Amino acid sequence: MAKPLWVAAGVALLGIAGGLAVLTAAGGSEEDPVRQQESATPLVSVSLPVPSLTPGPGVTLWRWVNVTVLIPDGSDITVGPQPIYLDPQGTESRQGLSFGKTDPEHPEINSQVRVDAENGTVVSQDIREQHRAVMEMVLATLAVSALDRSTTPWPYNGEPPQNGTREVWGGMSYVRPDPATGVIVETVIGSYARGGESTPGECEILADGKAVAIRNGRSSAGIGLDAITHAPCKTLSHVLAEDLAAFERYFSDVKRCNEEIQC
Repeated sequence: MAKPLWVAAGVALLGIAGGLAVLTAAGGSEEDPVRQQESATPLVSVSLPVPSLTPGPGVTLWRWVNVTVLIPDGSDITVGPQPIYLDPQGTESRQGLSFGKTDPEHPEINSQVRVDAENGTVVSQDIREQHRAVMEMVLATLAVSALDRSTTPWPYNGEPPQNGTREVWGGMSYVRPDPATGVIVETVIGSYARGGESTPGECEILADGKAVAIRNGRSSAGIGLDAITHAPCKTLSHVLAEDLAAFERYFSDVKRCNEEIQC
């Protein structure tokens, strides 16, 4: 399965008023965002036919906002959201998708393609010759389509994946949605959270300062455990109405370790 870029993200800003504050991810530093005023690199001409990818076994469909790409399993292609800033000050931005590949023995040899996730425009690309075949194969699958929430898998419809690997963070057990849903999960560390759905006095301090956050480029939310009562503490103030049921459904599957599930 494609490796998600957000595992290495350094800062996750949920921007939830009265909710999870600035949340620092558990990984390393985040890559510099793309600035769209830089001239977009023209697509490189390909002299040989690019092998085609189709959805199915061994291929993962990955969505962010309005764009999808197909990632061959085992290709070591990393993929994830990356904002595209529209001005030098970084005050205006659009949702972006980035995918790339790094030589495991020579980390300085890497390739990356950045795409506007709203309309599919290729903003920039830097492809090394040793990565060209697989990178252009993935780029050829780039498609633009709005998310159809009526047919999208869990948490929009259906049940959690039965074969999904449950992960543990902050005393909670959770599973990642199918990348085709456009919903990503991040493990984050925050200083505090106030639970708008909880009684006064609850959810003011997160246990270990840890939370599980989800977002899809339109909506963002988080859940943690109260340090004293161990009650779930959710923040949903930045969730669009059309995403609310799915986000609630996702959080209902987050289990407290050693209380609702053995971790």
